[in-house]
Amino acid sequence: MEGPNLAVMSERYQLSDRASAAVANAALKDAGLITDLDKTYVTDKNKLRRESEKYRDIISEEEAIFYKFIDGIYIYGTKDATLLTEHDAQTGKYYHKP
Repeated sequence: MEGPNLAVMSERYQLSDRASAAVANAALKDAGLITDLDKTYVTDKNKLRRESEKYRDIISEEEAIFYKFIDGIYIYGTKDATLLTEHDAQTGKYYHKP
């Protein structure tokens, strides 16, 4: 339950590190991997935080590579319901453009 999968799920569902560690430890205890005598698999919130940071760094690098190839977003000229504002230099106010 430790490692990247737990970090990915806690990032996806925006769980805190403490909550994610508590859920992971409860699941491992129910599975019988954590006992009163053997606490080898206990997940610490700091360990989970480090894994989440690694995951975020990997995702950021992948997105940077993806967005590197996008030059711009173009609209093909159809009319839509976008509201535009126009600045009047004399009064200094903004008005809706029809």
